[in-house]
Amino acid sequence: MKILFQTLLSVILLFALAHTSMAQMTPSSIKGKVTNIENQPILFANVALYNSSDSTIVKVGYTLEDGSFLLPELDPGNYWLKISFVGYSPYVLSPLDLVQNSELALEEITMITAENELETFTVESQKPLLEIKKDRVIFNVRESINSIGINTLDLLRKSPNVMIDKTGNIRMMGRSGAIVAINGKILPLTGGDLTAYLETIQTDQIESIELVTDPGAQFDAVGTAGVINIVLRKNSDFGANGSFVSGYSIGNKSRYNTALSGNYRSKLFNIYGSYSFNRYQNPYQEESLIKQNGRFLDLVGDGNIDRKVHAVRAGMDFNLSPKSVIGFLATGSFADLLWDISDQANFGTSAGIEGILNAASNNVLERTDHSFNLNYRYQNENGTIFNIDADYASFQKDVNNRQPNTIFDPAGENIISSVIYFISSPTSIDIKSIKADNERTLGQGKLSLGVKLTDIHSDNRFGFFREENGNLIPDLERSNDFLYKENISAAYASYFANFGKKFKLVSGLRAEYTQTIGELQSLQIEQNASIKRNYLDFFPNLNLTYLANEKHNWSFNANRRINRPNYNRLNPFQLLLNEFTFSQGNPFLLPEYATAFTFAHNFKSTITSSITYNEVKNHIGQLYLPAENNKFFLTQVNLEKQSQITLNVSAPLTISDWWEAYGTFSGFYIDNKFDTLDTSFDEKVTSMSLSLQNTFTLPKAWKIELSGFYNSPTLSGVNERIGTIWTVDIGASKSILKNRGFLSVGVSDIFRTNVWPSSSNSLIISANDFRIEDTRRLLLTFNYNFGNSKIKGSRRRTTGLDEERRRSN
Repeated sequence: MKILFQTLLSVILLFALAHTSMAQMTPSSIKGKVTNIENQPILFANVALYNSSDSTIVKVGYTLEDGSFLLPELDPGNYWLKISFVGYSPYVLSPLDLVQNSELALEEITMITAENELETFTVESQKPLLEIKKDRVIFNVRESINSIGINTLDLLRKSPNVMIDKTGNIRMMGRSGAIVAINGKILPLTGGDLTAYLETIQTDQIESIELVTDPGAQFDAVGTAGVINIVLRKNSDFGANGSFVSGYSIGNKSRYNTALSGNYRSKLFNIYGSYSFNRYQNPYQEESLIKQNGRFLDLVGDGNIDRKVHAVRAGMDFNLSPKSVIGFLATGSFADLLWDISDQANFGTSAGIEGILNAASNNVLERTDHSFNLNYRYQNENGTIFNIDADYASFQKDVNNRQPNTIFDPAGENIISSVIYFISSPTSIDIKSIKADNERTLGQGKLSLGVKLTDIHSDNRFGFFREENGNLIPDLERSNDFLYKENISAAYASYFANFGKKFKLVSGLRAEYTQTIGELQSLQIEQNASIKRNYLDFFPNLNLTYLANEKHNWSFNANRRINRPNYNRLNPFQLLLNEFTFSQGNPFLLPEYATAFTFAHNFKSTITSSITYNEVKNHIGQLYLPAENNKFFLTQVNLEKQSQITLNVSAPLTISDWWEAYGTFSGFYIDNKFDTLDTSFDEKVTSMSLSLQNTFTLPKAWKIELSGFYNSPTLSGVNERIGTIWTVDIGASKSILKNRGFLSVGVSDIFRTNVWPSSSNSLIISANDFRIEDTRRLLLTFNYNFGNSKIKGSRRRTTGLDEERRRSN
């Protein structure tokens, strides 16, 4: 590591010395002034100068109080200039010819507000790596080299202020309960199914990731920590275009992906579609030591996940008039998965080992998901918007698991017992939804109103068998059929207004009435049960912003949100992991409710800091519990309360013309309170996370990126303590084929430190786990765009399925 850092430092010093020497030889400069359409100077607008030959950045600066700027010590040559400021359309000036020993004085530049931008105005330029907005942080994925050639799950792990644990639970800004959406549509998955889906999406399809910490009332109230919105790529103007992407990576196992997408737009309609194939292999190793009632289970396991996914997407938008459009969208994915596990465990007491367990598990999964959306949207010149969505989605999953379990004597020579289990667990979920939204000008602001109706049917069947002499013998006590029905009726009102030039207010209220029925149909009639719930909830939100001056921006946010249990987590069937371990659903899980208050400050539209207090009632967490016959199981429970205080600071750093960085820091304190019949928990932790992304812009269109993150020990679930996790990535990219294509190469997790050590200790049971996956990889990616590169892509629209789809797994 010492040699690596010495080499990197030497490279940085060489570039710095070369830059300094050239600057001293060429005292040319560019100056100008920036104003708005009212001829008022714009303070602290970003000014960036680029080389015309390869669009590498040459010099950056900002405007002063009178709107003026100066870019000194420039080489003679041909350049183009970009000026940007929050709320205004970027201004691009090209070409600029600069001669030696001269000062180029530009004419006064007038910037146009974003809402007044002409539809025909097109700008092609680079975006900043991160953008700070009042309610979200935007990570522009296409500007990050280390985000090329990986899947979306790995990308989220690299994203600032995001943490994903080994079970797929997501934290954002140090808070648990974040959800994931694509183009504003909340994914229907959580936990392991969410991570499996995100592994099928390659980052070449992504434009940006938005970390939305304060969703308004127009969003579903789901997401106790906010929404992570993945924005897919789009284009602009009339004509036809498309793209081809192919990627390959190698670690302990190979992975590859390919995708083809196309788009055709005319004045009357837009047709678009895409197809992708992804092969994902992930070998891993894990260790687990469980202790309870004086007994122990010491397990070492190896596994490999091999997934093949075909995904298609097709849609059409038809312009009924200049003000209205109707569209249809269909998506589908077809996945086959093989998951092989080989476990070996010693078990016994403090007196010694009583036996050795060999457990193999062969899982075969077939999954088909498809959804359909019909959308109508009207928008006039007065800002009035009417939108309606009708949706239908179906999710079919069939899992077959064959699991031999053999117990040997302590010497590992004689078989004490042997049994083969077979489990069949098909799942079918149907979701129907319709929603309508209206937005119009009212007084000094805008009023938004909307309603939504959702109907969900979920059928979870669980067949448990013993295999004897090639025949499957049903286990009636462990088999069941769990039917779940849910209806949600929702309505909201939201209002946005400016009060003078200093204050902005966004307030809203959402009401949701939920009716649920869970019916457990056992093969043994006397065990049938039914659980019904009806509840009405209100979810207010408030955002007040004070623009003190050009340097300081203060805000206060408050909101209340909900996370309902996933359908499968309500099913009380026992999913066997090995002879001693199983997981089990909890039909008595209650929804969790989160109330959050945030004070935030923004300095010069760059450095952002905030402090948040978040309290979650009925927080849903995973817990180890003892079972009969010296076994144990994992289940989901409701905590009495979780309290958390979070401090967050983020800032971009322009170190030189060729070196830009972005850093984030989060510190948080968590307190979990939970009571059981046997013991109680009051778990507390103070933790922190850091991330740093460095981008080096080199001559001849080369870019190098060095990035990484560090997470100190923290708390997850009820009482799970996660150890230190950190990683470093490096990558390089170059544009080719007249900027229509690019090649990238990178190495992820250079030191192979992205591992998951954890422990869960209580008076009744303790568990220590360790897992390492195939994270150190060499990645190669090729991307080629063909056709008209200025075509407007498909509309980014949300559909009505949102939160209900997310909970289908």
